[in-house]
Amino acid sequence: MTDLAKISKPLSVVAKLCYGVGGVGYDVLWIVFGAYTSIFLVDVAQMPPLFATSIIFGSRIVDIFCNVVMGPLIDRTSTRWGKTKPWIVVSTLFMTLTNALIWYVPDVGTNGRLAWYIILYTVMVLAWSGFAIAYRAILMFLSDDSSERDSVIMYRAMFNVVGAVVGTAMHGQILASYRRSEHDPCDNVTYSANSSTNSSEGEPSLEMTRTGYMISSATLCCLLMLSLTAIVFGTTERKDISATSGGERGQNILRTAMTVLSFRPNMYFLLAYFFIQVPLSIGHGSIALYVQYSLDLEDQIENVFLVFMASSAIAVPIIGWVVSKLGKRISYVCFELAAIPVYIGFQFIPNGSFSVYAVTVGVGFTALAQIVIPWLMVSDIIEDCYLQTGERLDTPFIAIFLSTNSLAITVGLITATVGLEIGGYKLGSCNQPDMVGSALRILVSTCTSVLAFVGVVFAWRYPITEERRKEIIEAINKRKLSTKSQPDDIQRNGSLSNMNGKALLPEETSTSSRPEGLKEEDKLLSSELDLSVLLDCRESEV
Repeated sequence: MTDLAKISKPLSVVAKLCYGVGGVGYDVLWIVFGAYTSIFLVDVAQMPPLFATSIIFGSRIVDIFCNVVMGPLIDRTSTRWGKTKPWIVVSTLFMTLTNALIWYVPDVGTNGRLAWYIILYTVMVLAWSGFAIAYRAILMFLSDDSSERDSVIMYRAMFNVVGAVVGTAMHGQILASYRRSEHDPCDNVTYSANSSTNSSEGEPSLEMTRTGYMISSATLCCLLMLSLTAIVFGTTERKDISATSGGERGQNILRTAMTVLSFRPNMYFLLAYFFIQVPLSIGHGSIALYVQYSLDLEDQIENVFLVFMASSAIAVPIIGWVVSKLGKRISYVCFELAAIPVYIGFQFIPNGSFSVYAVTVGVGFTALAQIVIPWLMVSDIIEDCYLQTGERLDTPFIAIFLSTNSLAITVGLITATVGLEIGGYKLGSCNQPDMVGSALRILVSTCTSVLAFVGVVFAWRYPITEERRKEIIEAINKRKLSTKSQPDDIQRNGSLSNMNGKALLPEETSTSSRPEGLKEEDKLLSSELDLSVLLDCRESEV
């Protein structure tokens, strides 16, 4: 019998490290982009909240629908570099170029800036999606061993969190050095939306803030190129695995999407992930505004983000240990239940209180679990579908999952900007109405808690338990052994054919190694056949 260890070669530590480093730039961009988009558009680019909402909504809707198409396109890609690496390279180059322009505020009027940001945000999220699908798909093509893939995911979580801590700190400190309030404090001065003091020429302090964003953007572009180098030259896509992905050739894209969406474990998983991710996106998009307008701690925004990322980094080994003890589904549910009281805690933080750091630590611990564990679960869903349907749909599953993620982020960011509008946010004003701070408190506490509880209900009904997961692994391993043993038998029979002129099976081949459903005529050349009849025929012929 073929040894399974010889089929699944373990990945090198270097490959795991390079894969983890390859996602650092993307993750830092995602964190900075999600956390600072709302406050940049309304506070720095001087866009009305409803305009900011339209920018976010328009770009994200395009992203959601393009994900469904982009996944099958990646699956149909065939180059000498594999399926995924060309997409990773092109997407990273577009992300780098767009990131260099997206934090620039052109002097073209409000309507001109609206068109500028809609175009750039749309290109950004498309490049973002192309990279995300290809980057996650190449994980499935690095190894066919589920335990190896789980190990790579934990490497990725560790490096991406550590890289995000460094990147967030770097971005925050650059902005802090160009902080608007430090150069021109708003001492009870309220700016009118139509006043000339809102123009870039009339506010040197606002120009300083915009300069800080541009310098931070250049630094992030360098980080993106470093990550691209690691993923391209440090990992190798196994074409024997990627060649089997995509199901039936020529299959309709819509039919592929329906197969993925109608798969029962995936249905419960996507519903649970959506309702769990929306609260995380609301907090991600609102935390800067919450700290500034609900707590009056504008000078602590960057420090709050840094504490959040540092607590997430500490949580990586804890999450790995909990998953190994409780399994993926139970761990997912437990971490989300722990997040609900943390969300509620935002409602009761006093104005100007540094207790926000304690709540932020709790959010950091639970938030990383909500990001890492779902990717561990996706691998099981793909393998389960492969067993039940016989089709490998790695990339479409990842694309649909990322579409759900984009939809959740869209809902979260739009909710944050709509909350500003409901609270009566005044464009260009240093002092905002108290209702703005109250609306943000409700958003990051009550809304997030209710949505998270709904997500827990769906996560509990997710059907792939730890027992079922073990059955899937065992069945996949048996299929690998069966597939591997057939070429070995053919190779041995071919050698005998060269020596004897006849393709006879060797005597040591056991009955158990034959394919099931062997017909009676197929047994004529089996090892049990008495070959003396052939010898008698040969003697009579002589």
